[in-house]
Amino acid sequence: MKIDLLNCPACGSPVDVKFNPNQPFRCPACGSAIVLTNWTKSGKIICSSCNTLNSEFNKYCDACDALLQAGCPMCYTQNSLTDLHCKNCGIDLQKAWRRQQSWLAQREKHASERKQALEKAEQEHKDYLNRLLLKLNEPENHPEAIAGIRIFGKEAVESLIQLLTSEDPDARYGAAQILGDIGDERAIPCLLSALGDKEIPVRFWVVDALGKFGDKGTINAIAAMLQDDSEVVRNMAKNVLIQMGSPEALKKLQKESRPKWWFPFS
Repeated sequence: MKIDLLNCPACGSPVDVKFNPNQPFRCPACGSAIVLTNWTKSGKIICSSCNTLNSEFNKYCDACDALLQAGCPMCYTQNSLTDLHCKNCGIDLQKAWRRQQSWLAQREKHASERKQALEKAEQEHKDYLNRLLLKLNEPENHPEAIAGIRIFGKEAVESLIQLLTSEDPDARYGAAQILGDIGDERAIPCLLSALGDKEIPVRFWVVDALGKFGDKGTINAIAAMLQDDSEVVRNMAKNVLIQMGSPEALKKLQKESRPKWWFPFS
């Protein structure tokens, strides 16, 4: 493997200028000083002649057969891997390189532990959301579950959409209530479908949820609920259209609220 391109650690811009290990250069984008060391976190050594990665046990480069060298950790001067002291600053190279390798190994260990900790935290985060979603099956648990799920926001939307078709009506209306609070437009098509739910509480909370989107093409569907069999659903639809307050919403409210036998006088 040969290193041909780097990204600046300061600004993230690609650095495509010619570079050599342990020779400081500046990022052409932000001007930050950059030093590419010979030692990688895996322990491999970068050939200073051709930038090829070599095993830490190699004496010569696999690609160009050049004698492998490594930079002094103190002054970056290139030295042979067998040198005892830096030819520029005199530091004990073997001791410095062993310390450098130990530090790289520790960094790799800490990075691995941090990754594992983040993965564990992410899994616990998902497990907590799933436990809250399960609590929607029981109305007495709704206050706690709904408050907790709201915190997850958009992250919970897909799971809540799935609950709109749950066999448990308590879970369906709980999901509708939270989807309205979150306000993610991905939920609109499924909420519109749920207006035909056989359970009154579900239709009630679906109408309420759709109203919180502030139209988004839902006025006609909400206005149709003014003819629902349930008075509480009809009242919710009426209140939602009033709260929307747009000319179209108020016109629909006036039209759909007329009795079927009503007709204008000439």
